[in-house]
Amino acid sequence: MTSSRMERLAAYTFRLLDGCGEVEDETGVNFGHPDHAIRYARDVVHELMRNRELETRSWRLDVYENGDGPICTIPFASIDPTLDHLVPNLRTMVEGMSERQRLFKEALHAAGATVQESRALVARSRGKPYLASRFGRSTIRD
Repeated sequence: MTSSRMERLAAYTFRLLDGCGEVEDETGVNFGHPDHAIRYARDVVHELMRNRELETRSWRLDVYENGDGPICTIPFASIDPTLDHLVPNLRTMVEGMSERQRLFKEALHAAGATVQESRALVARSRGKPYLASRFGRSTIRD
């Protein structure tokens, strides 16, 4: 293969947003073209969604190239096969509502984290025990 035909490998990482936090892929996968990474991400979405479409419809998977900003965001509702029977207007409404549902869950999650942090700060200031971490993350943010 000549150098002009060789594909440049890039590291692609992924971030899953489910409304209750996020899961980041720190390892990543190497691909020669962004389209391959996006196709891979779509396959991952289908696998995560399989037989749980309603539960996962509000989730989103972001694709990053070499740690830069996202090159693609894939809302699960946008490729949910159980919505294929809907007319385009109705499908667009369901996709929009799914996005708003995830954003609402994120706001509730952030509010809960703020309440936990406030309680921990008050307890620490009074010399009382407090929850130092939850789900591997410090209760008191830096």
